[in-house]
Amino acid sequence: MSVASVDAQAPGAPRDSSARRAVPFGSAHGAVVGEQRTVRGRVVRGTPASVQPLVGAWVVLHRVGTDRAAPLDSMRSDAAGRYAFAYRTSGDSNAVYFVSSMYGGVAYFTAPLRARAVSGDDAELVVHDTTSAPVPIHVRGRHVVFAAPGDAKRRTILEVYELSNDSSVTRVAAGARGLVWEGVLLDGARNASVGRADFSDGSVRFEEGRARLAAPFAPGLKQFTYSYDVPTDADYTLLVDQTADVLEVLIEDPLGRATGGGLAAQGPSTTGGRTFARFVAQDVKAGTVISVSAPGTAEVSGSQLKILAVMAALGALLLVGLARSMYRRRGATTRGAASAVELRERLARLDEAFAALPSPTAEQRANHWQERAHVTKQLSDAVAREQGLT
Repeated sequence: MSVASVDAQAPGAPRDSSARRAVPFGSAHGAVVGEQRTVRGRVVRGTPASVQPLVGAWVVLHRVGTDRAAPLDSMRSDAAGRYAFAYRTSGDSNAVYFVSSMYGGVAYFTAPLRARAVSGDDAELVVHDTTSAPVPIHVRGRHVVFAAPGDAKRRTILEVYELSNDSSVTRVAAGARGLVWEGVLLDGARNASVGRADFSDGSVRFEEGRARLAAPFAPGLKQFTYSYDVPTDADYTLLVDQTADVLEVLIEDPLGRATGGGLAAQGPSTTGGRTFARFVAQDVKAGTVISVSAPGTAEVSGSQLKILAVMAALGALLLVGLARSMYRRRGATTRGAASAVELRERLARLDEAFAALPSPTAEQRANHWQERAHVTKQLSDAVAREQGLT
């Protein structure tokens, strides 16, 4: 699996802090210090028909930690596109190790190297030709969370997108002010910031009521999460400016309502003592207007707002198994796998069972979210299969 970022530095050159933020890695993984490790993979170029080995590509092994960040080793890929590194973990036990390669002015990265020996898909770097032409970016999922009003009479809005580039090329912005994708914000939005995302903060601009993305977008699916606040009100208008395969609206108000676009109530969802009214629709067309009612005025503490960040992190699991390039060779058979409809029903039953618990313990909450993440991954894989992306 590989992700992309613009990087004009020379191969093997140390990356500054802003460049490191372009690598969309998750939480620390607690590597054993002094552990001997290996990574063996290939660099391949994705085309509409297949993948082709990339000969002579410069491949760099990186280490990024709180103590230091620098390349560890580098080499050229061989005639079959292969590379191999042996290295030893050191320093900060939470340091992240990964491999990168440049192609067409764009840097492509593996996922973090967590095992002692990494090979196969986890070590494969799929690079692509680039274009600034208007390659469509599709919204596979949009999740909008309306938090309860805050102390300053503002309401936090969290938006989580699953975006897909179904072409065979990496889309890049045209010029310094060019865009790859943009999404609309609610009226009165301010204090916007990027959350968990497969793009660096520096590649996002919040202006003119929109979140504007300028980062390169390789073929496949990526997550984009951001939050902002709006004035507290009882009613809001949410514009669906791009067709969305799935639209989910969560309102932290037991009396909350969301109508339009075929949204259907899924019953309340409760976590950490916070109750969200939940509404879901599929195949929501661009131009659809959603009416959201949130009449409650209960204030939410700063500690409770942290749960929104947890929800965003869980949303990232929607992309597990989906971020593989659509041009990678198809893997093992999927016969007997549950359909997307079945898995959505299973998620609904999980949420209903959890909501029925009068006072869930910390262990019950953890078990619920762990099981929900597992089913959500299966749902992501099913959606990818049904969309022909894997």
